[in-house]
Amino acid sequence: MSSDTKSGVRFAYIASFLTPLTFMISGIVAVIYSAYKLNKGTDELTYSHYYTIIRTFFLFFTFFVVLGVTAATTSGMVAGAEYWVQSDFLDKLLSAIPVVGLVIAALAIVKWFVKHIQGMKLLSQNKAIEL
Repeated sequence: MSSDTKSGVRFAYIASFLTPLTFMISGIVAVIYSAYKLNKGTDELTYSHYYTIIRTFFLFFTFFVVLGVTAATTSGMVAGAEYWVQSDFLDKLLSAIPVVGLVIAALAIVKWFVKHIQGMKLLSQNKAIEL
């Protein structure tokens, strides 16, 4: 793999790695760049890394959309029930939903970082990611 090709994959990894910190802007850039490079044709090693970057982005994007919709729906249902029932348990549950969502999101972001670090290590060793 040439140095230029490796630097392109590194750029995509770094941009994708920063996605949670840039509120998805760098991730979108990484996906567009990766798709462009895949469309131009690459070797199997480069293909596996670009494909993994794209796949990981959309997997986690979908996860966070589902998490947000689930948290919002659950909060609305519990708030509605708490309005009619006036229960201490429902009040505590309503205040716990954002904390549970935050913990789940934090774990997902940590996994996001770990997957990208593993991918960058494999890239430095000139190893493809098994698809």
